[in-house]
Amino acid sequence: MKQIFEDMIVIVLIIIGVLVNTCMIKANLEITEARNYHAQAIEEIQASGFSANVITDKQAEAQEHGWELIVSDNLSPYEDRQDRKVTLVYTITPLPIVGTEQERNIVGYAR
Repeated sequence: MKQIFEDMIVIVLIIIGVLVNTCMIKANLEITEARNYHAQAIEEIQASGFSANVITDKQAEAQEHGWELIVSDNLSPYEDRQDRKVTLVYTITPLPIVGTEQERNIVGYAR
């Protein structure tokens, strides 16, 4: 009888470990997806020559994912050069069981 309870405890601990690892993997995938989108957005903004239409499209696309893409005005002190700060704000839930959410930022520059 004692062996049954010990086995049940081991099984419960294994299940908890699997759930925690699954949540961590999910959070890592969310972070990777946000990083990839941020890099793609910077690339497309640069390739378009800082077109207002492309910036608006990328911001709308980010909203569809539940993120916020913030593109600053020209930061360059030179008239012939464009430098813009591109920030992606996103949230992750590392442990949905606990209900914690973390807001994170990815910052980059389009030149």
